[in-house]
Amino acid sequence: MIGSGPADAPRPEGDAHGRGPAPGAGLMTVTVMGIMGIFLLLASGAGASDGLVTLRLDDGTAENGFRMGGDLGHAVVFEAPAGDWTIKAVGVYGKLEPNRSSDIFVLEILDGELNAVSKVTERADTYFGEEFGWSVVDVPDVRVFGLFLVALYEFGGVFVGTDIGPATNRSLLTARNPNRILPWELAESPKNETEWMIRAFGSSPAPEVVSLEVLSEGASERSPAKMEAKLADPDQNLRRATLFLAEKGSREVVWSDTRELDGGEATAEFSWPGTTFRVSDPNGTVYPVLPSVVEGVSESFQPILARSLPCVLLLDFGETQVPAYAYFGEDGRLNGLIDETGEVHYVSREVLDATAPEVDYVGYVAKNVTASRGDTAIAFYKVTADPGFKILSTEYHPLMILDRSPLFNYRVGLEMVEAAAGDYVPIVLVEDEAYNAAWFSGSEEMIVV
Repeated sequence: MIGSGPADAPRPEGDAHGRGPAPGAGLMTVTVMGIMGIFLLLASGAGASDGLVTLRLDDGTAENGFRMGGDLGHAVVFEAPAGDWTIKAVGVYGKLEPNRSSDIFVLEILDGELNAVSKVTERADTYFGEEFGWSVVDVPDVRVFGLFLVALYEFGGVFVGTDIGPATNRSLLTARNPNRILPWELAESPKNETEWMIRAFGSSPAPEVVSLEVLSEGASERSPAKMEAKLADPDQNLRRATLFLAEKGSREVVWSDTRELDGGEATAEFSWPGTTFRVSDPNGTVYPVLPSVVEGVSESFQPILARSLPCVLLLDFGETQVPAYAYFGEDGRLNGLIDETGEVHYVSREVLDATAPEVDYVGYVAKNVTASRGDTAIAFYKVTADPGFKILSTEYHPLMILDRSPLFNYRVGLEMVEAAAGDYVPIVLVEDEAYNAAWFSGSEEMIVV
């Protein structure tokens, strides 16, 4: 079973390779609907390879590279995201050892009892070069259930990239004959700070949009347009459906709304009041943007943390760029900037008064707010449909530079406004618990007069 075995002395060697962002402590914890995950799905090809789902523990940035030598292996524990999940390939971020004593490597897939269920042996120079990079190695298809391991034995010939930072403790050292997990003895890289950059690619039955019907096409605040989507998933693990509305001429998405789902069949009902959102400051306006309702906050916090917008924070004149959320109150004022690791870069006086009323806000800003006036900018996402309204993609709106004081919320505000008159095309994204996703665009349109 997955556990520890007798000690064999590992022989790691390290290569410096890049540096990733340092995580920070958060002032508060909130739950946001899945729109950030959707934006990342749209913005990055790292989520899948040839339609496959990617399982990974690393953040994509390698701080070091290690080779083990001998019969020691780098292993990563993953959990199959569905009961019917097939692993098809493995990704390894690595490079060749110039003076290697072995030209081969072995990849093994182990089940929860450490039995090998799939294995390949390949030449290292077929997949790896003199510089670090990702290589994808096909493995014989095999169904996996619950926890399973991907183990790489490079026999001293390949450096494997390591992501250094807060870790899951699921990156392990292993040995074979018999298969076993070894105690972690890499003093330079503590186990709780190290992830091997090894990924698993696989698939399971995907969900589908059975139908999308526009029940009423005219959209206004007084009489919203109504839509109904029927959804299905062969292995009974529906997760959520998201409706996007794209303006027919510009193809810009002006509205999104999400419904949580479960089971194998579901009907999701949506309504649209013919509105969209914009973010403004004294220098201009960003339009349209797609905020989400913030869930999981107390009733007292809801007025000041009502909606969130995924964005990218550019700190120190763009030297540091981090995915983040901008939080807005019911009155539209910017009340928080928190990155995806939970590090707080700004909270407003209202938030601090609600969480630590005894703290002086001016002193807090001086010591804690890293979104500095004049050298910080926010890039909000712009979502656009392709000409056939079958695929969505993301880019950035023009940067919004924070050149006003945080004492006054940087004078940044979120506002709901009427959508421009015209025709709008509905597009539905359905996802399941195994990270599969399917898109569907309706043949009927909604109209704003």
